[in-house]
Amino acid sequence: MPAPTIPAGKGRGEEPDHEDVRSIDVDLPTSGVAIEMQLETLRKQFESDLLRVLERVQALEGRLDMQHSSVAIGQKMSSNEVEPTKEESMLNKPSGVTEPDVEEQEQSTEVYFEESAWSIPVLAGIIDVDVGRFDRMFAGLLVLLNFFMQGAFSWVLLTDAFIGEAFESRVESAKIWRTSIAHDHKYLDLADTSLVSRVCTGDGALILSTTQATLIAQINSFLGLQKSQFEHSLFQPGILLGMICIILWTLCVYKEFRRIWLQMEAAWQIPKKRRTVFRDSAFVCMSWGRFCALLGTYLARAIIASVLLAAGILWLARTTSIEELMLNAVALNAILDVDEFLFAGMTPVKIQHAIQSLKPIKVKYSRQRSQCESLMHLVSLSILVLLSYYLLLGPLGDTMLAVKNELCGGDQAFVVAYNSDTQQTFGLKTSGTRDYQSLSASEVAVQSHKATSPETTPGAGPVYLTFSATKDLFQADITRTMAAESELTPFCIETLTDPSNPLFGDPAMQAMTQQRIDIAALSAGRQDYGGCGDLGDLCDTFDARLVRLTCGNTCGCLNPYSSAWFKVEAQGCATACLRVAEMRMQNSTCQDLPPDDNWRKFWTLYPTVLSSFYGRDITGTSFYAGITQTVNAMISGGCPVLSQSPLELMTQASWCQGMPTLFRPLAIVKLHLKTLRRNSRGEMLEMAAEHKGPRVNVGWVDAQDVYEVTPLVEAVRQELRSSAKNEHLEVFKANALVSVLREMTRALLEALSDVNG
Repeated sequence: MPAPTIPAGKGRGEEPDHEDVRSIDVDLPTSGVAIEMQLETLRKQFESDLLRVLERVQALEGRLDMQHSSVAIGQKMSSNEVEPTKEESMLNKPSGVTEPDVEEQEQSTEVYFEESAWSIPVLAGIIDVDVGRFDRMFAGLLVLLNFFMQGAFSWVLLTDAFIGEAFESRVESAKIWRTSIAHDHKYLDLADTSLVSRVCTGDGALILSTTQATLIAQINSFLGLQKSQFEHSLFQPGILLGMICIILWTLCVYKEFRRIWLQMEAAWQIPKKRRTVFRDSAFVCMSWGRFCALLGTYLARAIIASVLLAAGILWLARTTSIEELMLNAVALNAILDVDEFLFAGMTPVKIQHAIQSLKPIKVKYSRQRSQCESLMHLVSLSILVLLSYYLLLGPLGDTMLAVKNELCGGDQAFVVAYNSDTQQTFGLKTSGTRDYQSLSASEVAVQSHKATSPETTPGAGPVYLTFSATKDLFQADITRTMAAESELTPFCIETLTDPSNPLFGDPAMQAMTQQRIDIAALSAGRQDYGGCGDLGDLCDTFDARLVRLTCGNTCGCLNPYSSAWFKVEAQGCATACLRVAEMRMQNSTCQDLPPDDNWRKFWTLYPTVLSSFYGRDITGTSFYAGITQTVNAMISGGCPVLSQSPLELMTQASWCQGMPTLFRPLAIVKLHLKTLRRNSRGEMLEMAAEHKGPRVNVGWVDAQDVYEVTPLVEAVRQELRSSAKNEHLEVFKANALVSVLREMTRALLEALSDVNG
């Protein structure tokens, strides 16, 4: 082994100067190389552990405002530095640090700066971040844009234009709709169903009041109601879903509040200096100006979140569509994410990487603080849920029920119309519900002619429709009265079905006749019929006007001795048919006929006809007792009773003169002239001969004027001939009426002779 080198000039007995010693070469055995490699490995591990210790020491020095450690993080440890053992660490631990402090340090959470546009001001003006000037300017604009967008959203959400009026305002509009439009007769459909009935039953064919129909459908689905239900149900899906959506939105805002609080708490724990010190992607200390700027952003975020919380709850509580509740809740959450959208989509990459590389800041959490925070969350959420239900959702459900009751409650099956001449409002009972399996006459006519399938394609002509040639004729046709229609009918339609009729072999006339009979049967609800004979039982019903017009022979319009009810033009008997009946009476004798089936039928139908004529049951009126008495007397006593009860009780129409809108004169039917002449001495006798077109009224005839009747007959004859010429009336019509006047003259002469006798 080589001997150590001793510097020159030094004696053996002198101590060597350590400053002059440069190096000593020691030859180690081969086994020492392995030991040296192990020591090198241990040294590297120690340096790695020491780096982490030094980082924590630097952070602690920054908090305690102490000098930084003189040991460089990347400095190599010399070979004579030895890692302290665990026991030495415990012995060298300061006396002020106890075991609970270690637990408090372990109960902490790392708070990262958010990847949000709100985090851009954190790095504003820091030179260590290598960001270009334009990137800095653009990032500043993004911060302003984020603030403006979220602020604008918050402001718009609070306006009535967005949230809309309170649902209570719809109660008044529902009342207006129900009293002004819902029962208007102009909105009846072809099935005679009122508009309110169609709206409340959810008719999909509506073209009017669709807003009200949509509102009712939303109320039913929101409250879980049936169409005819007007009481709260046990399960209300809209209320439940609304409550869930409000809780969901509240949790989204609570998450924002918690992030704001943690960010502010983390910024508060950074040491404050006059200038910001930023090193290795971490804040060693922060200036008061930067800290105030961060507090400003946190305050703005808190205000925006608070406004969004209140506005969002109000918006969700006013959403009446159960389908839109979830969409609205998701849309609100997107407003809170605007800052993240701007950061991820438009923030410069350099600034993005700088914010993402910021080291987290540890925030301590004690057990007591965690429990207090949980209690506060529970209390605040419970209060919010209770207030939202009792102040918003509960009253909303009650208001919805009130709106539905105003729209659909009560009687729906009637319509009204106002007559400006009589200044009265008239009502009409309609179908309670819309039965799509039972079509009205007009709907059947449309169904048979719409040609959407081979079954609905008409043949050579329409089955149940009568087409007008022009629009003017169409308007005239739909407004024509039955009396006018009876006058325009040139012949008795049913007579064309008689093989002895000259027109029986005319194909065009037969087709027209068959169509008219089909339409009449459809109007009476007898679509499957075998001819006029199958419709005979309807002739004495009030609404069978078209049946009487078409089947005049079956209904007795040609028979002068049939029941007088409805044998007038206004009730469907064609004028041509009534002329035939008048002609058949020309050779009749003037004498009272005994009561027969037609006579008894007339008086039996008396109460029923009056009830139909007035549209209400007369059995509950004070007139009914007198009517019943009259009926019994007429059936048992016959024609002589007419002298005791010459007028109908309710209409005050003369039985002998008839009523043009309801029945023809009984003087023509039963030839009661002898009864009329039996009136007491000195009374005046009234006889009127009424006719469509020119009307002749003989007037009041006294005994002294009886000899003037014959000149009157001749005057009437001349007048009727002149009228027939001017109005194209048939001559036989005038002759028939003159014959009646002659009979009147003869009867009056006999009466005069009786008086003189």
